[in-house]
Amino acid sequence: MYNFEILDSVDSKSWNNNLKKSQYSTFFQTCEYLNSQASQRDIPDFPIFINIYDEKKNVKGQLGMIIFQSARAYSSKYVEKGLNFFSKLGKRASWVGGPIIHENDKKLRLEILRTILNAIDIIIAKNNIVVVNGYTPPQDLLIDDNYLSEIKNNGYGIENFFTFVSDLRNSLDDIWNNVHKNTIRDVKRAQSRNIIIKELTDYNQLDDYFALSNTWKKTKGIGIQVSKNFNEKYWNCIKAGTEKVFLAYENDDLVASHRLGCFNDIAYSHKLTNSYSKPTSLGGPLLTWKAIEWAKKSGISIYDFSGGESTPTDERDKKRYSEQWDSLLIYKRKWGGKEFPYYHLIKLKNEKKYKIFRILSKPDWIIRNYKKKHYKRPKNN
Repeated sequence: MYNFEILDSVDSKSWNNNLKKSQYSTFFQTCEYLNSQASQRDIPDFPIFINIYDEKKNVKGQLGMIIFQSARAYSSKYVEKGLNFFSKLGKRASWVGGPIIHENDKKLRLEILRTILNAIDIIIAKNNIVVVNGYTPPQDLLIDDNYLSEIKNNGYGIENFFTFVSDLRNSLDDIWNNVHKNTIRDVKRAQSRNIIIKELTDYNQLDDYFALSNTWKKTKGIGIQVSKNFNEKYWNCIKAGTEKVFLAYENDDLVASHRLGCFNDIAYSHKLTNSYSKPTSLGGPLLTWKAIEWAKKSGISIYDFSGGESTPTDERDKKRYSEQWDSLLIYKRKWGGKEFPYYHLIKLKNEKKYKIFRILSKPDWIIRNYKKKHYKRPKNN
């Protein structure tokens, strides 16, 4: 028999220490990450924390998620204001890297999973949630057909994803020898150009980092910037050690950055950004290799390059899939990581309202793609 509690806030140290009882929990479920992500927009979102207890009050399961109070736009603040007008239709709830279940017995895992799903249903009802979605942890190797059936029986749709993982318990030479020759060439070319990699260690460096991020967003048609409150929340992640940021400089210009999630002996390649201000962009490959070297020297066991959606079986989806994923997955495959499956879970509480959201979001998608196609990169001197 398991009980649950739903909390608006938790003690960070206690929550994170319980997460570490699982070998597959990542920084996505840490208190610092959830609090930082909830502060990205001017309209405040908020985290929710679920604890599952056994009869002896031992924590047997955890799930941290974020309640997004308004529809999110990417192309323009004006589009976002328009979407916010319709936020009364309902909210969205989302998580990454969960649930975390502190039990290896598959029968007990299913009981804990059912308890977590029941808690989510209460959150849905209490917060007027239209859609809830989440991504399972790639390193949870005990997810099987029975686990997925339990999720389906609770009304979730399931999409297949996969990620690329390197075992850092191997030597750096072994890891390097598994990297594709073209990527090795790019790393060496970056080194010959004297591209310098620095770790973000000072709060004042955040301004440069976010300025680069905003430049990168423009190349993708994204016109929305994070709120002013995000800097402080994100700095807390860096101070806690749950995130690292590496910066690439070429001729004293910041040209690329790499955001790395670090928790529980797992390093996760969270975000590579590039200014695209140079004829060829070599900051990314060198940043990735330097991050691997840092993680290895820091005693981290697993390096997760991240991945993407599995190839769809429906022919009608393959063009969309190719445009969205092909180039990214080609880059990630070149690092020689082993593929691990994980799953995207999505539950529609109100399908009619969700369809309205999708229709209202189409202008945002159209404007973003127009900006992306017509973005003019700065001319090189």
